[in-house]
Amino acid sequence: MTKKAVYADWIYYDGEIKQNKYLIINGNIIEGLADKPENDCEIIRRENSAIFPGLINTHAHLPMSIFRGLADDLMLMDWLKNHIWPVESKWLSESFVHDATLLAAVEMIRCGTVCANDMYFFSDHVASALEKCGLRGVVGVGVLDFPTKTGKGADDYIAKGSVLYQKYKDHELIDISLCPHAPYTVNPDNFRKCVEFCGKHDILLHTHLLEAPTERDDIIARYGKSPVELMNEVGAFDIKSIFAHTIHPTDEEIELMGTKGVCTSHCLESNMKLASGFSPVKRMLDAGMNVTIGTDGQASNNDIDMIGEMSTVAKFHKAFSQDATVLDAKTVLDMSTKNAAKALGLDKCGELKAGYKADFFVLSFDAVNMTPVYNPVSHLVYSANQRDVTDVYVNGKCLMDNGVITIVNENEIKEKARSWAAKIKG
Repeated sequence: MTKKAVYADWIYYDGEIKQNKYLIINGNIIEGLADKPENDCEIIRRENSAIFPGLINTHAHLPMSIFRGLADDLMLMDWLKNHIWPVESKWLSESFVHDATLLAAVEMIRCGTVCANDMYFFSDHVASALEKCGLRGVVGVGVLDFPTKTGKGADDYIAKGSVLYQKYKDHELIDISLCPHAPYTVNPDNFRKCVEFCGKHDILLHTHLLEAPTERDDIIARYGKSPVELMNEVGAFDIKSIFAHTIHPTDEEIELMGTKGVCTSHCLESNMKLASGFSPVKRMLDAGMNVTIGTDGQASNNDIDMIGEMSTVAKFHKAFSQDATVLDAKTVLDMSTKNAAKALGLDKCGELKAGYKADFFVLSFDAVNMTPVYNPVSHLVYSANQRDVTDVYVNGKCLMDNGVITIVNENEIKEKARSWAAKIKG
């Protein structure tokens, strides 16, 4: 197999910027850096550019891409109960989920995202679409107390998750997770079943926690304890798990979750749009929690652009904390790469270093918004946008080459999405 040598002026390698080097790729593995490539290498040069580890989106609902812009400017529960759940009930199908995930996958590639932690329905078709696009995915099987098109109840959803786990357990790109939706849609007994299944198979449990301002009071009224207390009681903090949002924790809950090393996905732009509130990220990090970054779904964000999300997170928390040193560019990049890989249990991912998977993107500094360059990491977080991403590699395979997506037909995917939207509009 021919090695690849990818040159860039800057490479974010092992947590530091290295200049004027080649990143050496042997198959799907990073071999290291070199000043000059070996004679048998395929040489790829990207001048005035930087190579960064591929971004990892730790909370997404990828098939909601076709619901982008369908219902905006609404509070969370109104948006969910009166707009999103009804349209999902009417339109969700295997073909819809597959086509919508393809659209999301193209969006991921364009913004340098190499992996998404997804929670949705018809999960097999999410997985097959990501696989077709050459992307990594932690594909979640949704679990609810009540029946939907994809299951009769919690036991049935978990059984379907078991089948999907067996199908993908040795897959190179796809991992399976179990996703009890939230404490307000899954009762404690069914949460325990999910925790037991995930612990037995060492797979990720992925759920929403403290997502809405009313959630705490509702759950206390129903069960006599807070959502965080409930998650701790059912054992969700003691297995491989990640909790999306975590917007309204008390100081005591932050201390508990920090002691447990709880992983959370911070979805700031979605939380802002739905007026759900803000996670106290600085305090969570200081307490020992592993805070990562997610986008949530396109219907509530309304994109899954991780570069934009990083920029919003870094800037917002400086103002929120009234401290300009909070969440510097490197910290936010790490939240979106190596910290995310750790949270999702992705082995040898999230960093550029010898022996790790060859998942990376190339960022051009040619555009006016990227000129001049003093600090490439700062530029990625504070100046860049997805149009500055030129190349994306996952597992050593090129998915986008100099701005052209090579793995699938982007125009066909967009046209199919437009046809679905026309049906939905009626």
